Amino acid sequence: MHELLKRAEDRGATFSDIRLYDVEELSLFASESLKQVSSLGKDKGGSLRVLFQGNWGYAYFSDLSQDIVKTAMDSAYGDERVNIVMLPPLHNNIKISPKSPVNKSPEEIMADVVKLRDAILGSDPRIRSINVRFNSSKVHKEYYSSEDREITLDFELTYLSVRAIAREGNVVASASTSVATYLGYPFEVFDVNDVVETVKRRVENQLKGKTPRGGDSDVVLAPDVVGVFSHEALGHLAEADLATNGILGNLRGRKIAEDFVTVIDSGKSDLPMAHGVLPYDDEGVESRDVKIVDKGKVSEFLVDRYYAAYLGEKPTGNARAEDFRSPVLVRMRNTFMLPGDRTKEELIQEVKEGYLLSSPLGGQTGPDGTFQFGIQEGYKIEKGEVTEPLRNVGIAGYTLETLGRITGVSKDFDIWPGFCGKGGQSVPVGTGGPYIKVRVKVGQVE
Repeated sequence: MHELLKRAEDRGATFSDIRLYDVEELSLFASESLKQVSSLGKDKGGSLRVLFQGNWGYAYFSDLSQDIVKTAMDSAYGDERVNIVMLPPLHNNIKISPKSPVNKSPEEIMADVVKLRDAILGSDPRIRSINVRFNSSKVHKEYYSSEDREITLDFELTYLSVRAIAREGNVVASASTSVATYLGYPFEVFDVNDVVETVKRRVENQLKGKTPRGGDSDVVLAPDVVGVFSHEALGHLAEADLATNGILGNLRGRKIAEDFVTVIDSGKSDLPMAHGVLPYDDEGVESRDVKIVDKGKVSEFLVDRYYAAYLGEKPTGNARAEDFRSPVLVRMRNTFMLPGDRTKEELIQEVKEGYLLSSPLGGQTGPDGTFQFGIQEGYKIEKGEVTEPLRNVGIAGYTLETLGRITGVSKDFDIWPGFCGKGGQSVPVGTGGPYIKVRVKVGQVE
C-alpha cells in the first residue's frame, strides 16, 4: 500500500489515501413457506483516492493487476478548488469485540430464524404472512494515507428483522420490528420473546385501532419516533454538503428551541443497538461528537475533510462509504436527542387530549425542512391517560417549527438501529432519544 501512495506522490498528487475492505457476509430469509440463504461469501477490495491539481481522482480495485495510480490520476478533474484538512501521522488498531460472537453454522442460524418465525405465526391465527431476515457482517477495514496514517478497524454487525401481515374480515394489518447490534448474535444478545410480543401487539393494535382526528395535536413521541425525527428531519439538514446552502446554513448560533433540546451525532455509544458506532471514519478521521443543536441553538454541522477545510473547522469523522467501490460522502452515525429531567408519565399526564406515538413506519423529508412520517404503533391520550390504540396514523410538520414546539423532554432514553440511504449508498446508523412532548399535525394515512 505504501508503494501505491509513493507512486501517486511521485506523479504529483498532493495527498492520497487507500481504503481496504474485507467483509464476510451471511444473509438468511424465512417466510411462512420458504427458507433460503440469500447471500454467503466475501467482498474484498480497495480504493485509491488522489488529490491532484486541486481535483479528486478515484479508482477502486479487486486486485492490483492494473495501474491503479494512473487510473486514479487520469480521473482527476473539476474546478481545481478542492482543499482538505491534513492530519498528523497516526497508527492505530481498533477491534470491537462482540460479547456473543456469531459462531454458529448457517444451518444452526436458520433453525433459530425458523423457530422465531413459528413463534410469531403461532402467537395469533390472524397472521397469514411473515418474513424473518437475519444478516451478519464481519468487517475488516484498513486505511492508509500519505500523511502516514495507518488505521485498522475490526467489528461485526448483526441484524434481525420481522415483518408480519394479518387479516381479520376486511381489515388488513402489517407490523414490523428489528434489532441490530455490534455485540454479537442477536438471538443471544436480545430476548427474542420481546420480538414476538412486539409483533403480536402491533398486529392487534392495527386490527382493532381507531383512526385519529386530523389537525394539530399535543403528542408524546417515544424514543424510536424522536430518533427518526432527529435523523431524517434534522440530521440530513446538518450534513455539510446540504447545510452550507440549506435552511440551517444561516442559522448557526441562532436559537430555534428551548434550552432542554440538544441533538447530537456521535460515533460512540454503549447502547447495544447503536448501529452507527464508528471509532474512525473512511477518511481516517477519529470520530467526535457533533452537537447539531446545543441547548436550543444551531451549533455544528457534520463534515468530512473537504468541508472541514471549507468551513474552517476540525473534521468530525462523518465521511462514510458503503463499500470500497463507493466514494465517501458526509453521513450520519448515531443521531439522537439528549434526555432531559422529566418522566414519560409526567409528559403523558400533561396531555388532556392527544396521542402517544411509539413506533415510526417510513416517511419523507424535504430540503426545506418539511417532514411526513407514518406511525405503526400509537395510542390515544385522554385526560392524561393512555387509552385505545390507533391505526393508519401519520404526522407532518416543519423541522424548525417543530423543534420550537417541544415543551418537555424525559430522562428515559434509548437508541434504535436502522440503515440510511444517500447517493445510492446505504450505511448502518442509530437513531434515538427520550420521550418528548410536542405539538404536531396528526392525520390519517391510507
